[in-house]
Amino acid sequence: MSKFFVSIVSGVMLAVSGAPVLAHEPGTYESPIVEQRVVKFKQSGGDIQAVFKKHLPAGDASAIEAAALRMAIWADEMPDYFPQGSPSVGADKALWEDFADFESKAKANATAARALQAAARSGDTSQMVKAAKRLGGTCKSCHDAYRIKH
Repeated sequence: MSKFFVSIVSGVMLAVSGAPVLAHEPGTYESPIVEQRVVKFKQSGGDIQAVFKKHLPAGDASAIEAAALRMAIWADEMPDYFPQGSPSVGADKALWEDFADFESKAKANATAARALQAAARSGDTSQMVKAAKRLGGTCKSCHDAYRIKH
């Protein structure tokens, strides 16, 4: 694995990893919808980490494509998992104050995930790396605006 690739992966992982979500046991979240969205965020976070740490280094385009599809579907659904009155320790109240911006960030995330899916379909490693970095940037953009880090 080249130093260039390792530095790209390391930089993006730092950008998207952030602080872990507070550990909760099932049924101990603020509400069922909060628990559901945490589960989906953990899946998505696991997918983006697997893309960088496992699938890109292995050149596994089919695994990248599958992960990107799951992330795109989650991004499409994401705003539905943040109805008014569903605050949590990890979501800044600003999310509901400017919900249109949150929706825009979710849409950008979905678009970036679909671009990664297309890059994976092409089999072009350079395009996959670029698309994965763009996807990670959309995660970071939303986290910077609306995630409360503990």
